[in-house]
Amino acid sequence: MGHVTKSVSEGFWFAVSIKRIIPYLIIYLIIIFSLINFVRNFMSLVTGGIDPFRFLLSLGIFIPLMIIIGLLNLWINGAIIDQARYFRRDRSLFKSFEVSTSRYLTILATAILSGIITAIASSPSYIGSLLSFVVSLMFFYLYPAIIIDKKGCLDSFKRSINAFIKFPLETFVTWLLVVIISFIILGIFLLPLIFYFAVGFMGTFQGIKPTVDRTLIVTKIIPEIGSIIQSPYIIPYIIIFAIGLAFCLVFLQGTQARLYMNLGKREV
Repeated sequence: MGHVTKSVSEGFWFAVSIKRIIPYLIIYLIIIFSLINFVRNFMSLVTGGIDPFRFLLSLGIFIPLMIIIGLLNLWINGAIIDQARYFRRDRSLFKSFEVSTSRYLTILATAILSGIITAIASSPSYIGSLLSFVVSLMFFYLYPAIIIDKKGCLDSFKRSINAFIKFPLETFVTWLLVVIISFIILGIFLLPLIFYFAVGFMGTFQGIKPTVDRTLIVTKIIPEIGSIIQSPYIIPYIIIFAIGLAFCLVFLQGTQARLYMNLGKREV
């Protein structure tokens, strides 16, 4: 289990880097503010503030934007994994993005195929969740195999599955530690935003009777919630949360890559 603690430790300190956090920070700030704008438009639709056509227009912008961001996220993942390969060196982020660009079609094909397989595995009743979880562990080393060992789509599946079969306990424990640590970190970075909403909601619901009818929801509660999320005062709290989220994503990618290399005894 020494490889596990070593990889998690390396992944954590790997994530303590502004240059590695910034790409995720930018992309998730876009996601969060786009989501806020979408929710605001939805609330306006419910309260009659905008017509349905304008809401559908915002929906037509929101969905393609999320698809584009998802594609960019795969590109960033590849670059961060390449950075983790050179954990002991100060590798240029631009060079890592060049590597990710050269491997992008393989990354994309692998992401689509893994998504289809995971969806199929999760479809059976009762055991679907368990099957999809096992499949996700089997695919734990997919992208490190693509970036670090330059494997193709199908070969990356073979390499990842073989690594999981050989090291199932190490894979599971690493995943569990990353989830626990990330949960704690996200909780800490989310506290200011929770406090902001709690203070806002205290003012919103003050004086409202325990029994709330639909009219009160439409005329009072929804507009007040909308004003809370539209306030410029929410921006620093969102940035703090996004920093924590970006850190956790770098931590995850770094730990996966370091475990893949440590288990395979591949030193760069």
